[in-house]
Amino acid sequence: MSSRLNIIAIAAFAVALVGVMVFAASPHNRLRLQAGFLDVITPFLKSGSELQRKYLAYRQGLKTLEQLEKEVDQLRVSNKELSATNQTLRGLEAENNRLRGALGYHERSVFQLMPAQIIGRNASTWYNTVTIDRGSDELVEPEMPVITEEGLVGKTTVVNKHSSIVVLISDETCRVAASVEGSREQGIVHGERTSSGVMPEISLNFLSKQANLQTNQKVFTSGVGGVFPPGVLIGAVRQFKMRELDGFATIVPAVDLTTLQDVFVVVSNTK
Repeated sequence: MSSRLNIIAIAAFAVALVGVMVFAASPHNRLRLQAGFLDVITPFLKSGSELQRKYLAYRQGLKTLEQLEKEVDQLRVSNKELSATNQTLRGLEAENNRLRGALGYHERSVFQLMPAQIIGRNASTWYNTVTIDRGSDELVEPEMPVITEEGLVGKTTVVNKHSSIVVLISDETCRVAASVEGSREQGIVHGERTSSGVMPEISLNFLSKQANLQTNQKVFTSGVGGVFPPGVLIGAVRQFKMRELDGFATIVPAVDLTTLQDVFVVVSNTK
């Protein structure tokens, strides 16, 4: 039964093929046959073309996305470089302004000054001493005042050929005779003993109990004792208090002792 069906199918295909060949023998019929064939395959051609277009668009989209990611990465790097450059320029500008200020003070000062830089600072004595890059070969001697354009820093102690140790006004051993702006009050400024690494409190002692100093009154060197010349700003009054026998005031130093970089040694009280 299966063989008979196969024979019949082959015979039908042969008849159809002969019919097509006979039909296509005429040019007119051949054109009609080609047109019909095109009608049959056109939807498939259109579908293939649409798929190809979508595939190309997808590839282009992937390429564009990769380009965008690369551009974003490049922008991130450029932004970091610009930020670093900006920070450097700000640092240079601050350094330039600081040096200009120091130079201006050096020119205006009534003292003979020796500029110096901080080259050493011990964490355990941060608020007690610093080391500067000037010594006896640069005319520095012990017991010379050390200042900045803002005010008093301290005084030299141990002096070597090209370096010196400076004891700061926040140290308890650095005692400075002082007077208070707008009053007749005089006393001694010095730091208080504290644990290592803690900013000592600086106080003005031996005031009268009636001094009644006000916040922000300025405190200057008085010149008594001969080490510090008169008129150098030490700081400003934070608070006045009374004790049993006298009065005293806590002082906010004029110079930020935590960020010292450049100082001047007063090698002579006159130019």
